[in-house]
Amino acid sequence: MREQAGAPRTVREVVSWLVSGIHEGVWPPETRLPPERALAQQLGINRSTAAAAYLELQARGLVDRRQGSGTYVHGDLWGIAPDWARYLDRAAFRPMEPLVQRVWEARQRPEMVDFSQADIGRTLWPQDALGELMAGIDLAGTLGYAHHLGLPALRQAVADEVQRHAGIVADPDSILITSGAQQALYLLARGLLHPGDAIAIERPSFYYSQALFQSAGIRLLPIPMDDDGILPDELEQLIARDRPAMVWLNPTFHNPTTTTLSLERRLGVLKLCGAWNLPIVEDDAFGYLGVHGAQVPPPLRKLGPRQSVIYVGTLSKIVAPGLRIGWIIGPHPIIARLADIRAQIDLGTPGPVQGLAAAFLASPAWPRHVDAVQRALRTRRDAFCEELRPLADIGASWAVPSGGLYVWVRFGDAGRDRTRLERAIAAGVVYGPGTMYGAGDGFARLNYAYLPQEQAARGIRRLAAI
Repeated sequence: MREQAGAPRTVREVVSWLVSGIHEGVWPPETRLPPERALAQQLGINRSTAAAAYLELQARGLVDRRQGSGTYVHGDLWGIAPDWARYLDRAAFRPMEPLVQRVWEARQRPEMVDFSQADIGRTLWPQDALGELMAGIDLAGTLGYAHHLGLPALRQAVADEVQRHAGIVADPDSILITSGAQQALYLLARGLLHPGDAIAIERPSFYYSQALFQSAGIRLLPIPMDDDGILPDELEQLIARDRPAMVWLNPTFHNPTTTTLSLERRLGVLKLCGAWNLPIVEDDAFGYLGVHGAQVPPPLRKLGPRQSVIYVGTLSKIVAPGLRIGWIIGPHPIIARLADIRAQIDLGTPGPVQGLAAAFLASPAWPRHVDAVQRALRTRRDAFCEELRPLADIGASWAVPSGGLYVWVRFGDAGRDRTRLERAIAAGVVYGPGTMYGAGDGFARLNYAYLPQEQAARGIRRLAAI
């Protein structure tokens, strides 16, 4: 009889153990499996558990139950579906956290008032401008395989734009075009870090909702924050104690809290990381989303040594989520290595999309669009915060954001996030609960820009009611 280490106890564990034996040839086709009583005695389990495991194998088509004779491995396993559950359990890339999955599932319902989106909303998408520009795209020059770093015209447009917008000087050959900031962060995690490495990040942070770090075996070391961003003294203690491989920051209109790291603290972080020779990844996905008139400090990439800061930007937040255009700016050797990894994955963002992005950045429609979005954000933010007043009456609090897409709300009670979220979903509202981003219970990330004012007001009333 087959030996086992760490005997299985539950039905699922017994099924997995038996399936492994069948696939490994321990029990070839037509082999009689142990009787239920013998299997139960061997594993030290109840006979009912053994019987349930055999029934599950029969449902999967792996065994035949023969009256009066016993249970036999199916005579022809060719064409029988593999044990996909085993593959999924052993896969390197981990699924989303259950709370993240719950939010994603809920937002698919058409009746849901959705505050969980990471989007400016379709009424602000520059559809007319993009439609006009599409007619002029050089298909002959964009339908082939693109340059390994991205379309040259787009990399030049990005170089011109980041210098105009943020004062960042970048050689087009130090820019890698990606399919949005999300892919950029994936490439950095997979390309520059190793299983067991640790990175220092803000807490709370969008990164805590990302399975890619867990899948890559990377540990997240939280840096405490206040209303001015991370605390440099806390970062210094963390570096001395835990020696992270990198520091990853979202310093401008931070997701989810919308705080902006002050100039004094930016300079302090750069000095500290320089002293420890630690690279910084600067995620500037929300840099264009200041409400009209907001002033923010220069990016870390502008303030510090170019060779020490890797800068990530995107058009997906300011234009539309379907325009999957992002970029990484960094030292040439790093960009070359990431481009090599990128080529092994998908050979680049589709050329016509890159051509459209390049045309948009170079057109007069681009600055008009940015200005229009920033003006709309001011109007929508003010209206949204006014609608939030009923939540203040029951103890909730928040800071009025100067940019980004969110209001970070702290509820007055100490209720559990999962319970509150389920009650909200039952009432027809979904949002990003704070624990999804590494915060404690009692916080919520609400997108103030995505919905029309009347719909947003209806959702806030529902939240207040529960």
